[in-house]
Amino acid sequence: MPLPGACRLLSLPAFESPKPKRPSRFLAGNDPTPSHFPQRRSLGDRAITRLDTVCTYEGDVTMHAYKRLHPGRRRRRGQVVVMVAISMTTLVGFAALAVDVGMLYQTRAELQRTADAAALAAAWDLVLDEDRLKGDVGVSLAAVDSRTRAVELAAENPVLSSAFQLDRNDGNAPEGDIVFGYLAEPTNHATSILPCVDARTNAVQVTARRNAARNGPVPLAFASIFGLTSSNVSASAVAAYDRGTVGFRVTPDSGNAGVMPFALHVDAWNDLIRGIGWTEDNFAYDPDTGQVTHGHDGIPEINIFPGAGEFQLPPGNLGTVNIGTNNNSTNTLRRQIREVLSAQDLAFHGGELRLGPNGVLWLGGNPGMSAAMKDPLEEIVGQGRSLPLFDHVSGPGNNATYSIVGFAGVRIMDVRFTGAMGNRYLM
Repeated sequence: MPLPGACRLLSLPAFESPKPKRPSRFLAGNDPTPSHFPQRRSLGDRAITRLDTVCTYEGDVTMHAYKRLHPGRRRRRGQVVVMVAISMTTLVGFAALAVDVGMLYQTRAELQRTADAAALAAAWDLVLDEDRLKGDVGVSLAAVDSRTRAVELAAENPVLSSAFQLDRNDGNAPEGDIVFGYLAEPTNHATSILPCVDARTNAVQVTARRNAARNGPVPLAFASIFGLTSSNVSASAVAAYDRGTVGFRVTPDSGNAGVMPFALHVDAWNDLIRGIGWTEDNFAYDPDTGQVTHGHDGIPEINIFPGAGEFQLPPGNLGTVNIGTNNNSTNTLRRQIREVLSAQDLAFHGGELRLGPNGVLWLGGNPGMSAAMKDPLEEIVGQGRSLPLFDHVSGPGNNATYSIVGFAGVRIMDVRFTGAMGNRYLM
């Protein structure tokens, strides 16, 4: 039990000190011997420090307190230096990965942007070039201009702030920077382009590269520490156009839909594109003046007036179709030739004239062509129009039904509805 009397703590060091100081005050009769200082004794792998505390009660009583210390500590400054050195090497490696990989990703993104823009420009230029209508030779001529457009647009899109160049690849090698070809399924991204420069061409593939042969490889900064000084990067894009127009719609910005109420057999159209069958080249169109003159411009023409004449379309290959009504009158057909299809005409078909999910649109109509259409057709000579294309017709006369499978863009070049039936034409 506790002893009565006053107790004073003269010295209570909290930690072991290699050079303990003597207590500043002692009770009478007590010599400041080493026993009054902390003493350390080894007990196995632990250390115990004894703290001497002196209290007074009718004499001197010495009490001893003990404090456990952590297991024996050893100096490890050398080990830390080694660990830091190893860590710095790792940190430098991660810095190289972050900076250089970021640079490579940035380069690829800019290459992809350039490839996308160049492919779209080349494909769009090819679509708008009327030389394509001249067959395989015309497509080759159009491809020359499209390659030039792709190269020019790529030069307008620097990569990593450096001027960029595409190789023209005029030979259309499959591994070239600019490749023209045929894409069977433009909406299927898994299909590959078939290199070709002819009437089948409907796609352009552009590959933008940074390598030793083209524009130089991408230099690496930190990775050079590990022996990697540069890297090759490339990106590809394919722009394709679907040959088929699927339909027409009238909007406040578009105006009337430029479709004539005539249906042409799809085989006759394909023959025209290939330059075979009942084709001619007796008229030339000047895009600057919009005028049509007698002469040659290399674009084949077809006489779609049905008849038995040498240069006439055989009967059964052309007919008028009912658009906007179940039974078009002559006045309705004349209006639609002059003014094309209005929103009111298309409202009869649900607001748009469009191929169905199976790729077919059924329209009623009549075979042949009436002489009453001569005047409105002469008024639109030199203007562009679209014709529905059919692959099958069923039913006789006014009960005919046409299976529309596509649309084709045409230009009215000349009209003659007088004279002998075998000499009449609509070019």
